[in-house]
Amino acid sequence: MKKILFVSPTGTLDNGAEISIFYLMTFLKSKGYEIYNVVPQAHNNKQVEYFERYEEQGISTHFIPILKWWWEDAPGGSPGLSKERAFFYRENISEIRKLIQENDIDLIITNTVNMFQGAMAAAAESIPHYWLIHEFPTGEFGYYRNRIDFLEEYSEKLFCVTGELHSYLEPLFSKAIGTFAPYTKIKKHTVKSAEKKRFVSVGRLTERKNQLELIKAFEMIDLDGVELVFIGAWDNSYKKKCMAYIQSHHIKNVQFCGGLEDPWTEITNKDICILPSKLETFGLVYAEAILNGIPTILSDNPGHLSAYEIFHFGNLYKSGDPKDLSKKMEQLFKNFEKEKEESLSFVPKANSYYQVETVYKEIIDSISKESGNQLRAIRHVADLYSTNENKSRLAKAEQRVRKLYFKVRNRIDNN
Repeated sequence: MKKILFVSPTGTLDNGAEISIFYLMTFLKSKGYEIYNVVPQAHNNKQVEYFERYEEQGISTHFIPILKWWWEDAPGGSPGLSKERAFFYRENISEIRKLIQENDIDLIITNTVNMFQGAMAAAAESIPHYWLIHEFPTGEFGYYRNRIDFLEEYSEKLFCVTGELHSYLEPLFSKAIGTFAPYTKIKKHTVKSAEKKRFVSVGRLTERKNQLELIKAFEMIDLDGVELVFIGAWDNSYKKKCMAYIQSHHIKNVQFCGGLEDPWTEITNKDICILPSKLETFGLVYAEAILNGIPTILSDNPGHLSAYEIFHFGNLYKSGDPKDLSKKMEQLFKNFEKEKEESLSFVPKANSYYQVETVYKEIIDSISKESGNQLRAIRHVADLYSTNENKSRLAKAEQRVRKLYFKVRNRIDNN
């Protein structure tokens, strides 16, 4: 069976791209493929959990010391000096090439558009490379629109999230783009019983998640005593913005619970899930709500619509229109018993749609058919991507990064 090396964006399980591809890797592992994973060492305690999760599945995870892992102008700032970042980019490519050589890797898959090292290493070693695109080339990810020629030239196959993102990207590429739907596994919970109905929003409190719109809609509804509950960590500046609005408008019964390891354990049999995000690539939280049998209202942003195309279930409202949202909230609240019954009845059908082998079918089929060596001219100058230069010029930057790297690495090894 083929040996596949995934290049991962963060090395933490706190984002949809990492969570969803974990399940693709474990599925491929169960089918006999040898799976390897290379991730940036981000000096984050969450990487201990990440390492252990992959170790349980028998997937070899390799942490690489970095200065910046994503493209120069991708989100994440510009740590260090330009020459220091360039050094570490080259070293990262070199380290990935060593992994390819030492493990006889047959295919590299880069998970998200934000990293290029795996594509360069694959080209230097003449093996195929796939790119999985989760992001619209707009806003903070607008930078990659100017790199579409590179994405096409340095990948045998391109895949993006199905639905709106695929429709958006298709005219921009000359290559055909395959599709996938991000997957998340739903745990079975013992649902808490409650007497009062609540509106609940799950997800980090951020400008993009747009919880202030939900607060404004909640202010408009005429339902005495009902609570609005936010489950998720927050960006401090955005929470202050929400709190300022709540206080200045004298809005009552709004709670912020903070981040929870499994937010769905706090959902009761009387809860209504509201998802007001301005933009998603795919609505993973919407999928989780539907699969948990929770009556749900969601904004009609492109990512939510992509997920909605799979399930065709839930209540859409016009994003940016809190009045429309407030009407949907009142309607669902008043018809709750009927909506809840329909939501629970839909769960078996939703589960039949939402399986790893279904949502990743195009990628899985392509891997099984992949022919092998892909020669690119870059192989003739591949040695330029090895870090044979005098490292003393960059010793301070390297020492700083490696010190942090080994500190976390030791914690991982001792757990």
